[in-house]
Amino acid sequence: MISSHRGVWSAVLLALSACTRGLEWIQDPPNAVAVTTSGSWASMIYLARTDSGVIAIDLGWTGAAAALERGTRRLDATPSDVRFAFITHAHRDHIGGWPNVRAARFVLGLAELPYFIGTAQYQGLVPSGVERVSVTERPKASDIAVVGISQDTAFALGSDTLWAFLVPGHTPGSTAYLFRGILFGGDAVNYRPFTGFQGARPEMSDDPMQSRASMTALWQRLDTSRVKFVCSAHAKCARNSDELRRALAR
Repeated sequence: MISSHRGVWSAVLLALSACTRGLEWIQDPPNAVAVTTSGSWASMIYLARTDSGVIAIDLGWTGAAAALERGTRRLDATPSDVRFAFITHAHRDHIGGWPNVRAARFVLGLAELPYFIGTAQYQGLVPSGVERVSVTERPKASDIAVVGISQDTAFALGSDTLWAFLVPGHTPGSTAYLFRGILFGGDAVNYRPFTGFQGARPEMSDDPMQSRASMTALWQRLDTSRVKFVCSAHAKCARNSDELRRALAR
């Protein structure tokens, strides 16, 4: 009976984790859409039209190809129209759609590049464990065009500007992106049912303490007047507030 109850409780928590939160706040078709891939964790893909072409922020996991088709269709585009793919970090659940946008220019933290192309291995408990069981399909360096950033960087996309901020810790090259008032924090931003927003999950992270320090430092160099919403890579969004800032340092 106890094990049965545990199984039911685990299923409930998994279902809650898969739910989105506040995703409607960042929907603006046909200018921008946020879609989620299938599976347990609702990995988010954000797509937007810019004067420099369609951009993506993260590329999901299970069902990424279908999600990209669905999302780009709402922009009157196709996955082949994606010109830039901004990657918060290269854990398997955020890069699944890379083969579908392989003609894009991939932007990520320079320290993340070896992990993206599979020449280095993560140290986090869960990511390292799952790779021993099932190896993630990753691009070779020769397969793609990459821009690796080693400092906070602004990208001019016609009338838009996207700001990239290095926030290492969850992974060595974790990067947050600020675009059109939305701060995409990757998995340095984590939401759990009943406890709300917190910093990176320890079991998923290479260095959770560094991640928390990075998020604290981010608020010191970020123009918070430009931030309307903060979103995790798993489709949980919140309105910017001092309470949220404190939560992400926990």
